Amino acid sequence: MEIIEIPELPPQIKQAAELGELVIFIGAGMSYELGCSDWNGLANDLIRRCENTLGLDEPLLNNFEATQLRNMLEQSGNSKKVITICNGILSQSGNDELFLEEMKKSLNDDKVTSTNPKLKTYRDLFNLNGIFVTTNADRHIDQIFNPQNIITNKFTGSTALVNKNLYKIHGSIDEPASLIFTVEQYFTRYKDKEFIKFLELLFTKTVLFVGYGLGEFELLEHMYKNITLSENHYFYLGGYYTHEKRLCDFEQMYFDQMKVKLIPYSKDKKGFKQLPIVIEEWVKQIQTTTNVLQNNFDEIDEVLRNPF
Repeated sequence: MEIIEIPELPPQIKQAAELGELVIFIGAGMSYELGCSDWNGLANDLIRRCENTLGLDEPLLNNFEATQLRNMLEQSGNSKKVITICNGILSQSGNDELFLEEMKKSLNDDKVTSTNPKLKTYRDLFNLNGIFVTTNADRHIDQIFNPQNIITNKFTGSTALVNKNLYKIHGSIDEPASLIFTVEQYFTRYKDKEFIKFLELLFTKTVLFVGYGLGEFELLEHMYKNITLSENHYFYLGGYYTHEKRLCDFEQMYFDQMKVKLIPYSKDKKGFKQLPIVIEEWVKQIQTTTNVLQNNFDEIDEVLRNPF
C-alpha cells in the first residue's frame, strides 16, 4: 500500500460531498491539537484527584490503591475501566462534581474560543457540506456550528440527517446528563434499539473517519455489531511512516472486517500535523465540484440577505 504526503481523494468521497451524502466521523485525534487529553490522560488525572485532598475532606485512595489502579491502566490499556472505577469512587463519596471538573480540564474547556486558529481544520471540513458525527465531548468543534444544529441526545431511527448538523453521539460536556464515558453508559447506549436504528441510517451513506486511532476503532466495533454494512462506502484517513507499508497491509486486513478502506498519508515530515494539510487539499479538490461551490455561494447570499 502506497504511503504519500497527499493521498488521492477517492471519487466516492468527492461524489458523496457533491450530493450532500457524506458523513464525516470526527475522532479524538482532531481534539488533541486543541489541547484535549486522551483517555489515558483523563484516567490518570482521576486517579490523582481521588488520591489527593484537593476539593476533598480526605483522600479517597491511599498510595497503594492508587498505584494498583495505575498498574491496571498500564497493563491493560483499558482507560474506560479505570475511568468507570474512579467515577464510582467519586460518586459513592458524594463528589460527582469533581468527576465533571476533571473531564472539563481534560477537554481544555476553559480555553474554548471561536477565534482559535487551530479550528481551521474543522472549518475546512465544514466546507464539505457534510453530515458531521463525533464521539468527542469537547466544545471546541461547537464553535463552527449554529447551536441549533448541534444534537447531543435522543438519537432515533427518525432523527433527520441534515447537512452541516453536528451529531455528538457520546454527548457533550455542555450537557453532563448526555455524556457517555463509563462502561455502563456505553452498554446502555449501544443496546438502545433506537440508537442502533440511527446508526443504521448513518451507515447507509458514504462515511469518512478522520482523527481516529485504532483504539477508537474498537469502539466502532460496537457500532457495527448490530447493523448491516455496505461495500465501498467507508474510508479511514490515517497517518503512517513510509516504512510502515507492511503495517498498513496488516491493518487493512483488520479494516476489511468492517468494510473500511484505509487511506494512509505520510507523516514522515510533519507527523500528525500532516492531517490538516491533507484535509485542506481534499477540500480544494472537492470544492471544484459545481454543486458544492453553489451550496456555499447560496449560504453566503442568505447571510447577506439576513445578517441577523
